[in-house]
Amino acid sequence: MLDHPINQAAGLLDLTPPPHTRLVALVSHGDAAAELPLLLRLCSALVSLGFPVTVLDGTAQERDDNPGLEQLLNYSEPPAASSECASWSVIPALYGLQMLGTGLETRTALLQDCAWLFPHDSVAIVYAPAAALVQLLGGTSVRPVLAVSKGKSSLLTGYLALKRLLLKGKLSPMVVNVMGNAAHGGVGPVSTPVGIGLQDYAKYFLNYDVTLFSVAATQSNDTADRPVERLALGLLESALQLTHRWAPISQGATAIFQPSTMAGRH
Repeated sequence: MLDHPINQAAGLLDLTPPPHTRLVALVSHGDAAAELPLLLRLCSALVSLGFPVTVLDGTAQERDDNPGLEQLLNYSEPPAASSECASWSVIPALYGLQMLGTGLETRTALLQDCAWLFPHDSVAIVYAPAAALVQLLGGTSVRPVLAVSKGKSSLLTGYLALKRLLLKGKLSPMVVNVMGNAAHGGVGPVSTPVGIGLQDYAKYFLNYDVTLFSVAATQSNDTADRPVERLALGLLESALQLTHRWAPISQGATAIFQPSTMAGRH
């Protein structure tokens, strides 16, 4: 890390709260019908609240022709910036997240050291399987979103992800039931077969009380996405704050993460 610059304004730096990135998470457990639409709507809601958003996709591998987090951490070629004007960016992050989720003693320091990758006062969403989130965020304040739907396997995979998050990561997820009927679009306790099953399993096998929240699978074009906005605010309350410190930054990485060049790629 570089030291603070010595100049006439150096004293003012200590009077201003340092900029930070809020790190949140969404679990990938195989229910794409629930997870991906909710992820995009969370991005949109956070942008509407004034936050630049970067999604670290822990389900996508970095490649030479599609670089991502691994290349950024190695100070090599960053992802190619899109010329489209959009409000969030999605980059591959499978190997990069593995690099960050090393030993417990060094993990927090590594996460703090990568804060410079993101715009100031922005939100980074880690979208990854439960095992990766446990390795990266276990024991922190982060409450990952665990989305379930009426899919046949959603109850089983959702329960296994919940069990891993609770027992191995000491993480308390926010369980969201993505409803097929837009009439049930409010955030609050719900009663659905998958929701009731997950609650019963968690209580019986894990002695854990799950409070489920409902979000409509689709958003009406003529109304604001209020339920997802409230969910986004709840995520920010438990977010892990990565403080931006003086650090060497490659010009390519600076360019890709400027708010004006953020691009939705999904």
